Amino acid sequence: MQQRAFGVMLRITSAALLFFAMMPATLRAQPRVVVETSEDIVLTSVSPRFTVRAFGFGPARPLRITMRVSENFGVLPPFLVDTTLLVTDTAHTLQIKRALPSNATVYWRALVEGGTQAAISDITGPRVVPPWVKMVDPASPQGDIVDTRQPLFRWRSPRVDTGPGPWRYDLEVLSNGVVVFGASNLTDTLLRLPSPLQANTSYRWRLDARLVGSTERYTVNSPGSFVIIDPPLPTATLIYQNFPNPFPSAASFSTCFWFDVGEPGARISLEILDLRGTPVRQVVPAPDGQELFPAGRYGRGAPGTGSNCDNRFIWDGTASDGRPVPPGVYLARFRANGSAPIVRRILFRGR
Repeated sequence: MQQRAFGVMLRITSAALLFFAMMPATLRAQPRVVVETSEDIVLTSVSPRFTVRAFGFGPARPLRITMRVSENFGVLPPFLVDTTLLVTDTAHTLQIKRALPSNATVYWRALVEGGTQAAISDITGPRVVPPWVKMVDPASPQGDIVDTRQPLFRWRSPRVDTGPGPWRYDLEVLSNGVVVFGASNLTDTLLRLPSPLQANTSYRWRLDARLVGSTERYTVNSPGSFVIIDPPLPTATLIYQNFPNPFPSAASFSTCFWFDVGEPGARISLEILDLRGTPVRQVVPAPDGQELFPAGRYGRGAPGTGSNCDNRFIWDGTASDGRPVPPGVYLARFRANGSAPIVRRILFRGR
């Protein structure tokens, strides 16, 4: 009985094998393609590696691989990457020859052809290319307070796995839009200024990143300004020009006032007037009632707070009753110990 059953199974198996052998190759094994990468949703490299795996192509060689990367969902022209090569293995790691654009959203797929067969992979995406360079410090959108006149600038860039490289950087420090320091072709991701900057002055900085062997560049500007405080006590009592001016600006809804008080201190008043001299808002004495100020510097944000403004000494464009004032030019009148006032012009854009 067992021998008869075994014989039946053997005949069935033989018939199945014969039927499979007589099937056309396109029906026996449908070819397919898979693209693998170690990258996550946000890429860690601007030129990632892709491994293309082909299945079901039989002995046909060579295999023709076409890899395409695009910024549109259908992976249609224009292509960021469009490369074709012939390989003998069913698994091949591709190294793209260019860096993907900074902050781009990308999609990719691969086509494999062998003999009379062809298969295309599923679309992978969206994937986000990291920025070519990101400022680390000073880089607070609210501004930074720096307690050294030779600050340290730090930034970082993603990996470059294939294609051009390594990274090169140009750095500029600006005051009121004028370049006061510049360094080119930097290879590191930090720089301490070799010469001191002026204290009690607002600065911004700019970075230009590029890859050796590529003509593409990416420029980033500091999101906020940084201010260098000068530790020694001031020798004179004065008020600086408010900032931002005009206001509001993209970074701030209010304007900030800095003032210095020399030895031995002073009774301070700071008020906002309209052009007819009518009082609009009192800034000093502040809500806490302080009007006697020891020698020192006021209005700056504290180091480490991520702001270059002390919120006690700001004006938000409202009157004493809290209502917004009309857009226009206003005056900040500063007095110390009842001496002649110092007046600064303020341009308010309205709320």
